[in-house]
Amino acid sequence: MATATGPPDGTEADGVADAGRTREDGGPTVAVFDDSTRSALYRRWLPDTFEVVAVRSVVEGRRVVDASTVVALVRHELSDSKREAIADLLDERSPLVRTVLTTSRHEPVADQVLDEDATLCEPIDRDSLRQVVSQQVAMASYGRLLVQYYECTARLSAREVKLRGDDCDDERYQRLESRREDLAAGIKTLQKRLSAEDLRSVLYEIAPPEHERAAREREPSTSGKYRPDGCRSCGRDWNVNPDGSPAGYRRLGAFVWECTDCGTLHDRSDPANQRVARRR
Repeated sequence: MATATGPPDGTEADGVADAGRTREDGGPTVAVFDDSTRSALYRRWLPDTFEVVAVRSVVEGRRVVDASTVVALVRHELSDSKREAIADLLDERSPLVRTVLTTSRHEPVADQVLDEDATLCEPIDRDSLRQVVSQQVAMASYGRLLVQYYECTARLSAREVKLRGDDCDDERYQRLESRREDLAAGIKTLQKRLSAEDLRSVLYEIAPPEHERAAREREPSTSGKYRPDGCRSCGRDWNVNPDGSPAGYRRLGAFVWECTDCGTLHDRSDPANQRVARRR
């Protein structure tokens, strides 16, 4: 009896639907935190395979946000206190949720409260909304499938130890093995849909490297989970501008930022890139 290992290439399956489908007869849920009427528009624009729910208050959020919520659309123009309450709600009710920041501005904004995974700036049209949300749903589903896969693998290994190789036809073992194969197939399907950067981003969030875990322990509670507090080259504080507004950097990719003052690149996903030479 072979011990289960990491996810193989597997066969194709509908991994997105499987990972997000936790409510009866429903698909992955997209929660829209927006005081305007945009939630109704987003509901019409997004695919029918997504359940879109409008959340107008944190109290309401506690009733509708659960493990099926894979993506949250949060309006940047909401008050700091409300966005902070939303962030706490998402961490509590759906820790692996992907957050998309929407803004009425025409360029990305720095958010001191939310750790956004993507940003949608005006003008937000149907195609851009569908593209960004669909990508984030796929990334969320991939992360959840990975967590489920390794939890299943751990149970399968424990069952093998208990059986000591004497009973390959054990019903519980067979159920676990079948579940592991289904999860591996879903993982393989999503790996084909996502870029290498997307895959790295999801893995990084599930199990950040040791140097990043240590960095998080040292960061103040007001800073982002991943973004550095400032530029190591010129010393620019990325949390606040002299006029009180947050700025000082541009996000170029997953865990990669550029200082808008001196052009230095910062890549937090690779310990070898913690001190990157200034862009020429």
